[in-house]
Amino acid sequence: MDQCKNILQKESLSELDILELNQKIFGNSELDAELFNQRHRAYNETAIKQILKYQSKNKCNNTELARYFKLSRNTVTKWKKLFIEKNNNLENRD
Repeated sequence: MDQCKNILQKESLSELDILELNQKIFGNSELDAELFNQRHRAYNETAIKQILKYQSKNKCNNTELARYFKLSRNTVTKWKKLFIEKNNNLENRD
């Protein structure tokens, strides 16, 4: 319960915070419901950057990150190409 309070005390909640709260409150859902929810999940740029930051902070490979956040490895690879290359291009312009 204290873990939920810590999240709820934030000024604004991200998509990842909501997913974490949902996991803590309801626990693991049934497989069918989980598969349905996974297919209809969407992430904005901020959430994607938080996920990629989690990967670098925790020294996860793409497979570990995908398993932790219940994503496909192809999604992680696509995000890394989009956002890491985008950042590199912006840095090279300066």
